[in-house]
Amino acid sequence: MNINNLLKRGYQKLKISIKRYPYALLFSTITTIIMIYLINTEGYYNNEMEDMIGRLAMTSALGFPIFLIIRSFFERKDHYKNAKVILIRFIALLVMIGYYFFLLEEMNMVTITRYFAVNLALYLLFLVITYYYSPKKFELYVIKVFTRLIITVIYSFVLIAGISIIFLTLHELLNINLPDNLYLSNALFIMGVFAPVFLLAQIPKQNEDITLDQYPKIFEILLNYIVMPLISVYTLILYIYFFKIIIIQELPKNLVTHLVLWYASLSIIVIFFISPIKNKNKWSQLFSKLLPKALFPLVLMMFVAIGIRINTYGVTESRYFVVALGLWIVGIIFYFLFSKTKNNKILPLSLAIIILLSVFGPWSSYSVSIYSQNNRFESILNKYAMISNEKIVNKVIDIGENDKKEIQAIIRYFENNHKLADIRYLPQDFQTTDTKDLFGFDYHKIYDPNNQQYFSYNLNRNQNGINITEYDYFFHLSNNKKEIDIKENNLKIIIDESNDELTITDDKVLYKRSLIPIIIGIHQENKNTSYQELNQDNFIYIDENKDLKVKIIFNSIYGSINDLENQDINIRSFDAYLLIELKN
Repeated sequence: MNINNLLKRGYQKLKISIKRYPYALLFSTITTIIMIYLINTEGYYNNEMEDMIGRLAMTSALGFPIFLIIRSFFERKDHYKNAKVILIRFIALLVMIGYYFFLLEEMNMVTITRYFAVNLALYLLFLVITYYYSPKKFELYVIKVFTRLIITVIYSFVLIAGISIIFLTLHELLNINLPDNLYLSNALFIMGVFAPVFLLAQIPKQNEDITLDQYPKIFEILLNYIVMPLISVYTLILYIYFFKIIIIQELPKNLVTHLVLWYASLSIIVIFFISPIKNKNKWSQLFSKLLPKALFPLVLMMFVAIGIRINTYGVTESRYFVVALGLWIVGIIFYFLFSKTKNNKILPLSLAIIILLSVFGPWSSYSVSIYSQNNRFESILNKYAMISNEKIVNKVIDIGENDKKEIQAIIRYFENNHKLADIRYLPQDFQTTDTKDLFGFDYHKIYDPNNQQYFSYNLNRNQNGINITEYDYFFHLSNNKKEIDIKENNLKIIIDESNDELTITDDKVLYKRSLIPIIIGIHQENKNTSYQELNQDNFIYIDENKDLKVKIIFNSIYGSINDLENQDINIRSFDAYLLIELKN
């Protein structure tokens, strides 16, 4: 086959893809345009406007799986009239608009995790709906989609890398100045426009005949001779650990929860993928038969490990998701072991239902976690008899160190994931700065296991412009840029990674200053200031000597404190603007 025929075939497939899924591809394109616009206008709009544009992109992205599902549903129902199809599409648009106004009001943990959960559930439903009435072909259909997805990822990566190299060559060899965001815009365009069109070009139709001969040979070899042996060895290791904890009578480590969870999930996916070819050799038959039985004791061990964490620290969203996924795995294990008529579409369908149930309703991860953490909080308050008439009694009392950490952890959980108003018994206008008056100890936002205090600041972008008239140079500075050369006057700016020291030189050292005391000063001034009140004046440092004057405007700072009094801190990252005025 010559290159012209290959290009013609590719072009025809792309036309089919656009004709078959026009609305889904329209929304993926709109999402891409919004995202490219957003990154190229970063800092132009205030935070509120940027959030609104971001929420529009998220809503538009939902349209891709929703309209894939609608198209797949009506593709197998040719007798539906156009009026009914138009009505369903209109209802889908109303649902998206409602999602924007009611479920994307603000960006927080609940909003983001629910959004990703809804997306995942929609894509699982898309997998199910096309071959819902062809259960014998379902696994082959999913494998074909999965294979196409891998090819799409490879093609997209090659395109992104190739075009990026072209941009780099134009800049380095021909001195053509290109926008900084061009590389990211290119990647977004390929992932948001090219990749969906290419992926959907070979999605099988409902009436398309898929035979076992179409099972990818390389996929069969990968599963039989690489993945399945690795899973077998991993299973053996987990069983050795399982018997070890029984013999020495120690509690399972927390790490085992994640190790077993993802191992069991992967095992179920592998069993699903090999089901069409399991009768081709005894190894596949044996693996499919024995692995579900081997999984069960290990999943029970996982439940013991997560149960210990929940009993000690209560339910959080992440622990809820672990339990929910674990229960799904147990259900699928029983299905594999006892179901006489295997219909594997139940795997993605049941997972999609569990995902949606876990993020909506009074039984959701959010409601259960709030209830559990409030119970933890109440038990600590009752321990010190601090509750009276549904309010906290302000008592002069010495709360134990462990309980102090527990109270802070609970407040931190609500501050980071929900609202402080969701904590029972606290005053309605409670702020974290009130912890001292209410409980008798200072509140620290974040602690690591070694009790290091972390701090993080981000400049409010809704600021006035920066006056640079009296300065000679203005450029971006961060600890990711270790050395910056300015060709005029042989000026060089160096950030010493070992001690976070800023040095400015030409033929001699013009300026040298450690950033640590500067950032400590900023932290001391702003540690009790709310995020909404932070502005440019909070983040400016000005210094000068006989050679030059410098002005540093920090955009973001993230670090940890070991000993504030002795200025023992670790600057993990920062981003700033540096302005320099030369005096000679």
